[in-house]
Amino acid sequence: MELQLFIYKNIALHFYYSKDNVKGGVINSKNIFVYFPGLPQMIDENFFVNKVNKDTAFFSVYYLGSWLSGDNFTYKNCRKTVELAIEFIKNKRGIKTFDNKEIAWEYNNLHIMGYSFSGNVVASTKISKNDVKSVILFAPLLFLYKEEVSEYLKDEKAIDNFYGFSLFYLEFLRRGYKFAFRGIEEKSWNKYFSGREPKSFIKIDKNYPKIAIFHGKSDEKINYRSSLFFQKEKNPGTEIILMDGIGHDLEKLFDINQINKLI
Repeated sequence: MELQLFIYKNIALHFYYSKDNVKGGVINSKNIFVYFPGLPQMIDENFFVNKVNKDTAFFSVYYLGSWLSGDNFTYKNCRKTVELAIEFIKNKRGIKTFDNKEIAWEYNNLHIMGYSFSGNVVASTKISKNDVKSVILFAPLLFLYKEEVSEYLKDEKAIDNFYGFSLFYLEFLRRGYKFAFRGIEEKSWNKYFSGREPKSFIKIDKNYPKIAIFHGKSDEKINYRSSLFFQKEKNPGTEIILMDGIGHDLEKLFDINQINKLI
């Protein structure tokens, strides 16, 4: 497996691909997957080692203001990160940070992937099926806006517990990851995690790519029923894959063979 690091308009992207894909100085791949992480997840190359092959390559993206990326970590910039990553990959060329030389790639299909926190970010960002063939989410945190959460959870105590934990988790991030997420201290995150950010409302239009969701039935952090609610109320065409005996665990949810059958 080969690895390159790019910086594009302040976002950092790692590119994982097989050396067998390189022909005439161009990386050729049938499918390129663009991965957006959870929070505070930092995914490394070990995750991709057994997933990259002659047909499959991955970009792993760092949100603006987080880890290797520049700028500030805000909800608005998380959505902007998705837009910029698609823009960059569509250019089919970039400057390697290692040696400052240009490298090019070609692909048949572009797919978006997201885990946990990135669920709402990806689903609330305008993405065109002209650019992206499919969106694949793993144990996604889809609903934060109170109007949606109250429809999904209904029980007042459950709603209070949901926001109570969300705000507790926010404070944990501020204590432990304030240098990795530069902007996590901003009050706008309180607004987001307490369900008062209307921009987090999900509206899937007809031009959005097809969606597939993998969710563990034993997930104690994000109940799989939220994915079923998304399918029912937001996008009936969404394909839901519920997995027995699996919790909030990306490694166990991520089955590249099953993913390839879906796309």
